[in-house]
Amino acid sequence: MKVVTRKLMCAWTALAVIMLAMPAHPDQQVTRTTFRDVAKNVSPAVVNIKVKSGIIFNREPGKMVMPPMLGLDDEMRQYLEDLMERQLPNLTPNDEDAFKYARTGSGVVIRPDGHIVTSNHVIAGIKGEDVEVSMSDGRVFDKVKIIGADELTDLAVIKAEANDLPTLKWGDSEKLEVGEIVMAVGNPLDFNNSVSEGIVSAKHRIIKKAPIEDLIQTTAMINPGNSGGALVNLDSELIGINMAIATNTNMWSGIGFAIPSKTAREVTDQIISSGKVSRGFLGVIFQPLTNNISRQLGYNQNFGVIVKDVRPNTAADKAGIQRYDIIAKINDKEIKDPNDMHRTIGVRAPGDTVNLEVFRDEGDNKLNKKMISVKLDERPAQKDLEKIPNEPKIPGAKVEKDKLLGIKVSPAPDGKGVMVDEIEKSGKAALAGIQKGDVIMQVNKQDVNNEQDLQKALKSHQSEGHLFYIVRKGQSEFVTIMGEL
Repeated sequence: MKVVTRKLMCAWTALAVIMLAMPAHPDQQVTRTTFRDVAKNVSPAVVNIKVKSGIIFNREPGKMVMPPMLGLDDEMRQYLEDLMERQLPNLTPNDEDAFKYARTGSGVVIRPDGHIVTSNHVIAGIKGEDVEVSMSDGRVFDKVKIIGADELTDLAVIKAEANDLPTLKWGDSEKLEVGEIVMAVGNPLDFNNSVSEGIVSAKHRIIKKAPIEDLIQTTAMINPGNSGGALVNLDSELIGINMAIATNTNMWSGIGFAIPSKTAREVTDQIISSGKVSRGFLGVIFQPLTNNISRQLGYNQNFGVIVKDVRPNTAADKAGIQRYDIIAKINDKEIKDPNDMHRTIGVRAPGDTVNLEVFRDEGDNKLNKKMISVKLDERPAQKDLEKIPNEPKIPGAKVEKDKLLGIKVSPAPDGKGVMVDEIEKSGKAALAGIQKGDVIMQVNKQDVNNEQDLQKALKSHQSEGHLFYIVRKGQSEFVTIMGEL
């Protein structure tokens, strides 16, 4: 009896160990009905988004009207309208549809009241009245409302006037594993509610289609028109918003990318609640460090960005960040390029504090490392960041062309910098990328307001090559000219 009892105890112990080792949610078994069931669950909540072209077929007078947004002159407009009018008798309704819509995309219903997430590039620059949403059950919603967009992640939210729409449940993209089976549902090439399957090829991909990226790579077939559609797991949960493909032919080549549900959910929740996404903002304008710029500044690391400008009264300005500063690390994380900078700052909330590792020349012709803490502001709207001042008019007074640089300059209208009035195509300045109309503000960190300042800045520099700080159409830039002048 004792032997039997001992054996039973051992068996129960072994079983308990096995049960503890098993996952709480064992992997779903794929059967002949798995994909069918997922498609039935997901397709009703994936919509076709069409952007109207503005071309109107008015059959009563037999006239076709071209939209004013095309920017055609009267003669060209009349020619195209007459040409299309002659073709009207031969067109079927399907032929007309090909002209009625400028582009199409996909979207996913995330709330029964009509809130739909899609890609920002699908509806960018479009009014809600020019957007049409159609469901798989035949319902069509015209003149939807654009709730808001986030250009940094390429996401947007629109709303159809409805109260009973089917939705998808958010999944957790953080738990997604490489090799896991996924399905893409959307409207590729205008084929509504197309379903494709594949696996997760990789996570945390960056393809530089948007400033903030942490993408899912998948083999699920994605083509133009899939943008904004659903990437789901076998539990019919939304784990990504399809965004882009990697291809040399503009068609699927086995590699697609989706925005993780974690990002999509955070962004859409903010847009729905406040119409925008609140992000941290440093307040610097920067550019990549080239080998030539690094050499001019005496910087020998292969990471970092250089500060071109500091926006007044921003977090960076208040913290003392300066032009020519090299931001090497943020919170001990190396900054590889401008996109890395956007991602590192953009994912933080306003009010967060970040620690910058900065290299600065404080007048002793060598770079000194400084640690600077900055409390982030809130990022302004993109349209406010992109405001460009009017280009200054080229003044009449000119000086003789500089033979070494190959440019003719004159003082800028506001007295700050010199404007490039003429430039030789084969001159050193042109070969370095300087253009006619550029305003040279500084050379080798010295202010340049006239021809004499320019020559002095060039001659006083001892190292090989010269660092120019210029302004082009309201945007600043660093340009290097290598060699003796």
